[in-house]
Amino acid sequence: MELLIIKAVTAVFIVISLSIIAERVSAKLSGILSGLPLGTLVVLIFFSIEHGVDYAVQASLYNMHGLLALLSFIIGYYISTFYKRRFEIFVSIIISFLFYLVAAFILSKVPVNIMFTPIAVIFIITLATIYFAKKPDNAKVINTKITFKDIFYRTVLTVVIFLLITSIPKIAPVNIAGIFSAFPSMMFPLLLIVHFNHSGNQARTILKNTPSGLSSIVIFCVGVHFTYPILGVFLGTVVSFITCVIYIIIQLKLLDYFGINVNAKQKKKS
Repeated sequence: MELLIIKAVTAVFIVISLSIIAERVSAKLSGILSGLPLGTLVVLIFFSIEHGVDYAVQASLYNMHGLLALLSFIIGYYISTFYKRRFEIFVSIIISFLFYLVAAFILSKVPVNIMFTPIAVIFIITLATIYFAKKPDNAKVINTKITFKDIFYRTVLTVVIFLLITSIPKIAPVNIAGIFSAFPSMMFPLLLIVHFNHSGNQARTILKNTPSGLSSIVIFCVGVHFTYPILGVFLGTVVSFITCVIYIIIQLKLLDYFGINVNAKQKKKS
């Protein structure tokens, strides 16, 4: 029961923080933060606590495959936000989940390799980052009062999704659990909250800025693979996270050096 409460509190804290940033500071910043290994970090920690370090190390490899499924989810949701008719949020959910599940099914059949897989995944994610960098940010900062009802809905949605993801090892093999450990358990509630309370434009801005941080998750997973057996869960997590943050800073600097501005300018409103 104590572990269940810790899971719930951790997940809720992260997603509420991200949604507040999206509403009060910047949807762009929230998107970039959503691309960092926040959800993966927490999921792998709980995998190691509940199922052992070796299990978490194996799952971290398949998490890299899961990032491609996550990228499919982002693309599906991004495309769906251009639909502006009835049930637009429901349509976004259906399309993004279909994109995710199809990709996850295909990737579950592909073996992972500690050398080839990170290179291939980073290459694909970088292409997506460059593509989305050319797309304008469409959202404005919206200062709205966050009510108790908003917090309650965010809490329930976050806890349900996160508990489902961390329970997958009980019913599925490690490759499936590893892939689903990359499921956007933190970002998905954030998208629904922002999309429902504001607009698809706000959600789209979060989505277009998310891929710029995804390749850092690959670095984090590689770090977990090598540091967990040597340094343990806590120190291994710290070292892996610091390494991935350094990587993403270098990546953004390199993209900027080659004239690829990830933080595209906002589209002017007529």
